[in-house]
Amino acid sequence: MSEQENRIAPTKYVPPDGRLPSRRRVVRTRSVVVGAALALAAFAAWFVLTSKAVYIEVEPGFAKVHVSGGLRLNLADRYLLRAGSYTLRIEAPGYRGLEQNLEVGADQNQEFTFTLDRLPGHLRVSTGAVEGAVIELDGENRGRTPVLIRDVPAGDYPIRLVAERYLAWEGEVSVEGLDREQVLEVSLQPAWADLTFVSRPEDAEVLVDDEAVGRTPVTAAVLQGVRRLRVHRPGFKPWLNEVDVDAGVPMEFADIVLEPADAIVHLASSPSRASVTVNGEYRGVTPLEVAVTPDRDVRVRLFRQGYRSASRTLQVASGDERRLQIDLEAERVPVAFRITPADAELYIDGRRIENSAESLQLPTRPHRVEIRRSGYVDYATTLTPHSGMPQRLQVTLKSQEQARLEQIKPVIETVAGQRLKLFRPGPFTMGASRREPGRRANETLRDVKLQRPFYLGFREVSNDEFREFDARHSSGTIFGRSLDTGRQPVVRITWEQAARYCNWLSGRESLEPFYLESEGRIVGVNPLATGYRLPTEAEWEWAARTRAGGGPLKFPWDGNLPPPANSGNFADVSVEGMIAGIIRGYDDGHVVAAPVGSFPAGNRGLHDMGGNVSEWTHDFYDVAIRMAGAVEVDPLGPETGEFHVIKGSGWTHGTVTELRLSYRDYAAKPREDVGFRLARYLE
Repeated sequence: MSEQENRIAPTKYVPPDGRLPSRRRVVRTRSVVVGAALALAAFAAWFVLTSKAVYIEVEPGFAKVHVSGGLRLNLADRYLLRAGSYTLRIEAPGYRGLEQNLEVGADQNQEFTFTLDRLPGHLRVSTGAVEGAVIELDGENRGRTPVLIRDVPAGDYPIRLVAERYLAWEGEVSVEGLDREQVLEVSLQPAWADLTFVSRPEDAEVLVDDEAVGRTPVTAAVLQGVRRLRVHRPGFKPWLNEVDVDAGVPMEFADIVLEPADAIVHLASSPSRASVTVNGEYRGVTPLEVAVTPDRDVRVRLFRQGYRSASRTLQVASGDERRLQIDLEAERVPVAFRITPADAELYIDGRRIENSAESLQLPTRPHRVEIRRSGYVDYATTLTPHSGMPQRLQVTLKSQEQARLEQIKPVIETVAGQRLKLFRPGPFTMGASRREPGRRANETLRDVKLQRPFYLGFREVSNDEFREFDARHSSGTIFGRSLDTGRQPVVRITWEQAARYCNWLSGRESLEPFYLESEGRIVGVNPLATGYRLPTEAEWEWAARTRAGGGPLKFPWDGNLPPPANSGNFADVSVEGMIAGIIRGYDDGHVVAAPVGSFPAGNRGLHDMGGNVSEWTHDFYDVAIRMAGAVEVDPLGPETGEFHVIKGSGWTHGTVTELRLSYRDYAAKPREDVGFRLARYLE
């Protein structure tokens, strides 16, 4: 081929239709393509600029995330999403899927975190060859082994397996869930031990907790715990034991020797309830069944109080029973009775004895002895005669009056804690002779006979005691000194206040009140009542002045002026300049009233009958002249009057007139130096 033939020359393109494209058409096509590209670029730029960067974090990390609804762009681990609502779906094998709305807000960068829940797991529990073990999973019964427990939420659970005759197994299982099946295999340990029994002779029955497990020689599986063991064979004593069985720890009893059975003796006596000893060992009281050593001499002794002891010796073959009846002989000793009055009736054990002057033969056992006579108090005692010792019972019955008097208390105590002493007074003379220095005209001599026994307070009533009745009362002050401390005697009270206190105290003890009240006023007295009251003038002076074996006292102390030291609380040197008449050279340590009972008891054991404060008495005041030779019996004073008698000296008194025990004062209004003490009739 020539060079000319191999040359390639350009030629003009001719379209299939034979027409060449126009230049305008080519330009138009290019414009459309470029416009579309620009529009797409503008849209992309708009989307990027108006979208929010959304980060979605999911647990587990391998879960698949799907977002639908609206424009979205996934860039690695983030999404470009415009604000609005989307549908979010998350899926992962072994987890519960999640589908929910996703709200994208206006923030440029947003994060969302989601955690998928694991699906439940399945637990297969097996105890090997031991089937039927009860499964307690998290405290709930889930069946018996072997078993597949389905749909167990993931987590850690306590588990307990219990099978009869095996030790309970306890542990913890961790269920991973994720719809997976897990296997738990447990080997239960036996809850028993092998116990071997060998006896001589053989063929003895073995019982564990009274349940037969075989005959010797035998090995038995015995559950753990404290067990009662018994091996027995007819004609032999049973072998008894108690053991604590540990699971898996075998025990062997290879030296069980059964001894021949005891002989049995049935004992009875007349009378019954006799004490029994066998070969010197106490065994009980009749009727009694006792086991004794067979084929040997056995000494049986019976004894009972009041009867002679009896004994027997016997032999009984092994396994035999013997009945023995023993009649006891009563043992008697002489008992002499000396009873006053002689015609009193004697009863022994409820039976009247006709001839009590003679000695009686009584059994040596306890006897109930009673002695009775009309007008006398019955006597009763328990008498036990003793063998070989003749006895004598000497009894003098007390008259009912004598017994009543013996029951009377010499000292009584009120519910408020005040103590009163009993006095049995007698005749005496009140007042003072005209020749007695310091005597006043109202101290006329009076013959008085006090017949009714009465109680009189050891001390004057204190502020504390009176305020239990009237909490508002105050004894106040004087000379800048208090009269109102708790243990000082109550003062600045009227006679009527003192009488009403007595009635109040009677009411607390359910005693019949001595003073009659109407609308809060004292309107009379009940002389037969035994309630609390103020002492009569005669009672007060009898208690203060009379003494056994001597003449009447003139002053609260034995002797004349001046008083011995510590004789009482009088107007001493401490009140000089405050009170006109004082005892010079005497200092009792108290300017005003002292606590009650501060000074030693005076005549008849009473405190402050002279000194401390003067005292209201029951009587209205009068100066009537009595007939010569007349004797007043238990006088209560006039029935009416304006004033009441005041007895006894106090811390404001220091003259010979005032210090004398026969001194009579009177008043109608309260005073800072007048209090009171309690009295009441015995009956």
